[in-house]
Amino acid sequence: MRNNRATLLDQTFLTEHKLSTAPPPADSLFWNMWNACQEIADKALNTQFIQEIKSGTLNPVDYGGFNINDAYYCFNGAQDYLTAMNRASNPTLKALLFKKYHSYQKYNETFPKTWHIKDAKGIVPNEVCKQYSQFESMVVSHQDPIYALIVMIPCEYLWAWLAEQLAPPSSKNLYASWITANNDPGGAYAMGDFLSDYQKEKPIDEKLATQLYTEAITYEYQNFNTALNS
Repeated sequence: MRNNRATLLDQTFLTEHKLSTAPPPADSLFWNMWNACQEIADKALNTQFIQEIKSGTLNPVDYGGFNINDAYYCFNGAQDYLTAMNRASNPTLKALLFKKYHSYQKYNETFPKTWHIKDAKGIVPNEVCKQYSQFESMVVSHQDPIYALIVMIPCEYLWAWLAEQLAPPSSKNLYASWITANNDPGGAYAMGDFLSDYQKEKPIDEKLATQLYTEAITYEYQNFNTALNS
């Protein structure tokens, strides 16, 4: 039950694009944005949804409802990241954005079989999910493509961080595999290291980056916070 919105970067891809899964430098943009949003991450950790994942008491119906609601975001997100990829010129950025697009496409193909949903048209998302999707579409269409990568990172890293806080799970916990599978920040770190390399060639507006990152991680928190109210 890994974060189905996470981008999987295999060793071949990492080697080809000279990416590292080691933590980015302490003074990097990756950590500056995360540290600015630590309070939001803590709020996400303390939501009832995440705490019931930790205890194994989350109602499976609520877990299923969360995933179906999130499917609306993912169906729309696939096209968003294809748009961003087509606008990008940096080869590694294009490759990372395509990886994100492909991960969404692969995940979306599971919905007809698992949840009997074929596209976003049959889903009634909550307001947070709709707003998150609209925000992402705005960023990929109107901002420089590097900011599309920046709004990916809150999802990529927050879920891994949450899993780290919940580990180790009890073997009897129904959601033990969710905790274990998500406890891997390597993909997020690779993106953070790429940002550091990218900044050596082209400037990034760190104020704008932090603003967009903050909005994205706030939507991530709100997704968890409203999961039992949808």
